[in-house]
Amino acid sequence: MIRSVEELKKSDIEGKTVFMRGSADVPMDEDKDLYDITRIKDTSRIDSFLPTLEYLIKNGARVILQPGWIDRPDGVEEKKSTAPVFLYIREKLGEKGMLKHEMLFAPSELKGKKRSIAENFDIIKEKAAQLENGQVMVLENPRFDRQYNKGDESYARTMAGIVDIYVADDFAQRHRPAADIVPMVNHVERKYAGFHLMHEIEYIGGVTKELEKDERKPFVFILAGKKIETKPGVVSKITVALKLLDRMKSMDSILVGGAVAYTFMTAGHYLDEVKSGPEAVSRISSSDIKKLIGDSYMAKEQVHDQIMLAGRVLLKAKEKGIRVLLPKDHLILKEGMLGKRELKVSADIPRGWKAVDIGPQTIKEFEYAIESAGFVVMSGPVGMFDKKIPEAAQGSRAVAKAMEEATKHGVVTVSAGGESTLLVNTVKARISHASIGGGSTLEFIEKGTLPGVEVLES
Repeated sequence: MIRSVEELKKSDIEGKTVFMRGSADVPMDEDKDLYDITRIKDTSRIDSFLPTLEYLIKNGARVILQPGWIDRPDGVEEKKSTAPVFLYIREKLGEKGMLKHEMLFAPSELKGKKRSIAENFDIIKEKAAQLENGQVMVLENPRFDRQYNKGDESYARTMAGIVDIYVADDFAQRHRPAADIVPMVNHVERKYAGFHLMHEIEYIGGVTKELEKDERKPFVFILAGKKIETKPGVVSKITVALKLLDRMKSMDSILVGGAVAYTFMTAGHYLDEVKSGPEAVSRISSSDIKKLIGDSYMAKEQVHDQIMLAGRVLLKAKEKGIRVLLPKDHLILKEGMLGKRELKVSADIPRGWKAVDIGPQTIKEFEYAIESAGFVVMSGPVGMFDKKIPEAAQGSRAVAKAMEEATKHGVVTVSAGGESTLLVNTVKARISHASIGGGSTLEFIEKGTLPGVEVLES
C-alpha cells in the first residue's frame, strides 16, 4: 500500500526535515535569460507538485526540494540549472503569502557559480541544518552528477542521511531508477506520495485494471506522434502497443496518426517481408519508401528496425482480430521557392510532397472510434501541430475535441503526457485526465507499475 502525504498531520512533520521530489523537466526557451521565469515555456509539471509543497510548508516541515532534472547536461552546465524553476516557485509561493522565510538554493549560488550536488554535499548539509520550520531549500539539477542516473548508492545514502521523511510528487520521472528516485527511498523509513502522484497512480492504474476485466467497453489506443523508439529495453509507444495487444479484445482499436503512421503504412505494404524477417526488410530501399510516403517524415535511424516493429504490431493485431486504423487520406504539403507552399488533401503522397496531418475522411473515422469507446488513451498528436503550419493542426484539434465530447458521455479519456497533454491544454479540451508523464504513463499502462512507485510500497 502506498501512503499519501495527506496522512501526515502537523504533529508528524513539524520541525522534521522532508525531502520532496518533483518532476520539473520542463521545456525552456534558451533564447531568454536564465533568470527570466518566462524562459519556462510550460509550467504544468511544476504546478502539479506545488499543492504538496504548500501542504508541507503550512505544516511546518523543513523542506529540501529536488524539483527534478532539466534536460541532459554534460556535467555542470549553467544553462541547464534549476535556477528558473527556483524563481518560478518563489514567485508562486510569494503570491500566496507562504514565504515566511527566505527560500534557499543549493549547492549552487543562485546568480553565481553553479555546482553539482554529489561534490558539494557539505554545502547542502550545512544549509539543511539551518532550515527553519516552513522553510524551503531548492536543489540544483541532479544530472550535473554523471553517476546520478545510474542510481548511485553513495549519493542515495548521503541524501537519505540528512532527512526524516521522503515525499514523492514526480510522476513524470518516477519511471527512472535514478539515485533519489529508487535507491534513496530504501534508506528512508517514512515515505509518502504527494497529492498529484496519488492521483496519477489511481487514474492510470485504473485504466490498466479496466483492461483486465472480462466485461468492459471498447478500448482505443491512439498511437501517434513523431518517432518510433527502437532502442532495446526502452519503453516506447510501440512496445506499449505490443503489450496492450495481449490484453486487447476484438472490439478494441488502435488509431495510428502523426509521423509514425508513415512507418506503419510502409510496414503494411511490406508485410510479407516483415513475416520473412529482418533480412528481407533490409532490402527495402529509400526509393521504395518514397514511392509510398513521398517526402513524409521517417526518422533516419534504424529505418528497417522501425518497419519491423510496426509490422509486428500489424501482424499481431491481425492475428487477434483487432482493428488498426491507418490514415486513408492526408493533408499534404509541397514547398516551393521563396517560401511558397501548396497544401491539399490527397489519398496518396506523391514524391516531392509530404504528409503533415490526417485528412478529413480519417478524422471522421477517428472521431467515430473515440465516440464509440469506453476508454481512450492518446500518446501523441496526429499531425504536425506547430505554429509553422497552422493548417496541420486540424486533425489533432479534432481528435482532442472528440475526446472532450466523449468525456461528456462517460468515456474515460487520458492524454499520456508530453505532446499529448500539451495538445489537450493548448486546445483547452476537457478530458478525464491529462497526465504530466509521457514515458511514465506509457510504462505504467504497459507494466501496471513503475520502479519509483514500487519502492514507495510499505
